[in-house]
Amino acid sequence: MNVKIIVNVALGNAFCSVISKNTQSVQIFGHQQIEINEGDILVLAVPTQAIKSVLKNTSFKTKTPTIVNTSKGIEKKTHKLPYQIVGEFLGNEIDYYSLIGPSFAKEVQSMMPTIVNLGYTKGILNEQLKKIFQTDYFRVRLTSGVEALEISAAFKNIYAIACGFTEGLGYATNTRVKLMVLAIEELNRLFESLKIALNSDMVPGTIGDLVLTCSNEKSRNFTFGKLLVTHSVSEALNKVNATVEGYNSLSSVEYFCNKSKALLPLASFVCEVVKIDDPRKSKKYFDKFVKSI
Repeated sequence: MNVKIIVNVALGNAFCSVISKNTQSVQIFGHQQIEINEGDILVLAVPTQAIKSVLKNTSFKTKTPTIVNTSKGIEKKTHKLPYQIVGEFLGNEIDYYSLIGPSFAKEVQSMMPTIVNLGYTKGILNEQLKKIFQTDYFRVRLTSGVEALEISAAFKNIYAIACGFTEGLGYATNTRVKLMVLAIEELNRLFESLKIALNSDMVPGTIGDLVLTCSNEKSRNFTFGKLLVTHSVSEALNKVNATVEGYNSLSSVEYFCNKSKALLPLASFVCEVVKIDDPRKSKKYFDKFVKSI
């Protein structure tokens, strides 16, 4: 099997460093046009907003391509998750996977012990793909289904903005953990309302990824939230100077609230902070919110 990674983020290079331990048949591409043939595995390591343009620029010479997604976000305007974007473009014959979990790129490349989920729909090549990605330090846990993983991956970025916001306000660990608890409860309500099944095998890609992103300044979303205490939204985005998936996903919070009929107060709070866009009011607004929940 030939592994072809389309990448414009550091994580794609990190995954390449992992895969190369198991096979020499791995290539990295930018956004130039590439060809996917029978037996190829296409790894999408691009921001969610770029998935559609990447697929349009890819020539598929097989009717049943194998796709591995690593993106963590929601497409603006359409409110589609990565599996929905890919499915809409390529149809139902694809063998689709999502590789999601707590995995900062630099730590993966430094061979720090890591565990992630490889969610799948059909799972035709699940064991083969596990062997391609797994090493003695990068452990892969197979799990049936991708929807819960991809929703968690998108919303944990939103929750990380909230946690960074509290860091910027001067709050410490207790407050951050309170927000993580609220975030986990929100996700559970959302999954229950949408009738999405969760199982214990999904812990790395759900709770694990949330804890990582919400507790560390290596997270772009956390950093963005921290900057909102002293900067406008546009200034904060410029300072991060990289894709902030949580910011891009905020436009879909209301959609998921309406679709699920579930209460998502923490995610909605982040939406309001960005909408108000006034650092002078930030502490007062947060105090009012956190004391009411």
